[in-house]
Amino acid sequence: MPPIIVLFHRTTGLNIFNQLGKAAQHPGKFLQKQVEDYIAVHPADHQLVLKPKTVLLLCHKAVQRVNWLTDLVPDSQIGLIATIEHPQVKAILHFTPEKIYLKGDLVEGQIRLLKKPDLEATSPVYRTLIAGWNIFLGGHIPNQALPEGVRLEGDRIYYTLPKAQLRIVDALFHKIQKIQDGSALNLTLEQSALDMTSTVDIHWGALNVRSLIQLLAALGKKTP
Repeated sequence: MPPIIVLFHRTTGLNIFNQLGKAAQHPGKFLQKQVEDYIAVHPADHQLVLKPKTVLLLCHKAVQRVNWLTDLVPDSQIGLIATIEHPQVKAILHFTPEKIYLKGDLVEGQIRLLKKPDLEATSPVYRTLIAGWNIFLGGHIPNQALPEGVRLEGDRIYYTLPKAQLRIVDALFHKIQKIQDGSALNLTLEQSALDMTSTVDIHWGALNVRSLIQLLAALGKKTP
């Protein structure tokens, strides 16, 4: 099979995603090799890495799916840069994800603003940003409703989202037994790659590879 070269080339990208979708029906070494073009698993470090290709694709889909989020791109060094054009205010937010905690059926997370804008803590800009981050993690936004319970404390934004809705997070913990409340993912986004380091073991045997492939296949389709 030829190497995966460009994610955003429509025809080539769709053909590859279709092939991956079919391969997901018969997981094994072949499937693992293809997935590694997008992600890497480092069992000794309890780490999953979303490679730059995947980060770009997830950014692209977040912009497609979230009203007022007009741009989302990786910074060349650290984090992501979001452009939000709300009817009342326009803002550019440079941020980096830091942690995700498991709390029963929910996850609680935090991201850090690398350059805090001069906006009130109640600004819809922050809820729009978390809506985009929700999509990035494989979630969805019912009826385009912005997430509730988003709060700003200093230079950090805190949020709560359903775990089962975030397909990337759910795929990590899907087959791992005895996940305790408070288990966490430590996140680092540098040079366009997202490192997700777990406080519990993650490896190919525990990772729901099929779910991740199905997510990538869905993201590769045109948005209606």
